[in-house]
Amino acid sequence: MDMIAAAVAVLAPAERILVFTGAGISTESGIPDFRGPDGLWTKVDPSDFDIDRFLTEPDLRVQRWRMHADGELWGARSTVQPNDAHLAIVRLHGAGRLSGCVTQNIDGLHLVAGLPASHVAELHGDVRRARCVGCGAVWPTEEVLVRVDAGEDDPPCPHCGGIIKTSTVMFGELLPEDEMAKAERFANEADAVLVVGSTVSVWPAAGIPISMVRAGKPMIIVNRGETEADHLADVVIEERASVAVTAIVDALVGHGVAVDGEG
Repeated sequence: MDMIAAAVAVLAPAERILVFTGAGISTESGIPDFRGPDGLWTKVDPSDFDIDRFLTEPDLRVQRWRMHADGELWGARSTVQPNDAHLAIVRLHGAGRLSGCVTQNIDGLHLVAGLPASHVAELHGDVRRARCVGCGAVWPTEEVLVRVDAGEDDPPCPHCGGIIKTSTVMFGELLPEDEMAKAERFANEADAVLVVGSTVSVWPAAGIPISMVRAGKPMIIVNRGETEADHLADVVIEERASVAVTAIVDALVGHGVAVDGEG
């Protein structure tokens, strides 16, 4: 039995599956991961994403707003599109087999692919919304970018004059409570977890799949390279997400592919 078939055999009895995704699911859409050999951290200083620096260094804020306005990478105006792995997860949802998708990504590609927001927990926030760190006012990020286009390099809050940032979680910030609660609900309702493109090393997000394993639920990992949870997984597949996830979903909800020579 190959690794795809082994994964399908583990997941087949599960009525509901939680899918936990990291940067590796979006690399095939052209967004670099963080920790890989060509990852984002090889090109930029991780401290550029520290909340204290963002709040105290206007030049850093100007650079970040310009990135969003220019449509770079995972920015708010990015034209990056979902790939087959994202679309396969949507099919899993359509078949009624998805408890929810918990993602560490801020690119919004699960939503673009067609998953309803009610079934996506974005643990590290998203680029679609912006908020004032002073008074908490919230806007669509595009409204702020219109101001950037008009010449405001670092647009202040129109209500209190405070600093505005996208609703992404930077180093030094807490994860959004509502998204964590949603993720925990998905985990409780699921019978198994499929990890895609994550090293399962960033906490507290990694606690979601790990807690499911501790509760006796099986875990499948699809990732290019080792993860910190390989020893806990029932099956580990080192393959591109678009290939492996599509094959797994095809077998689970597609054409009834047999995994043991029967059927």
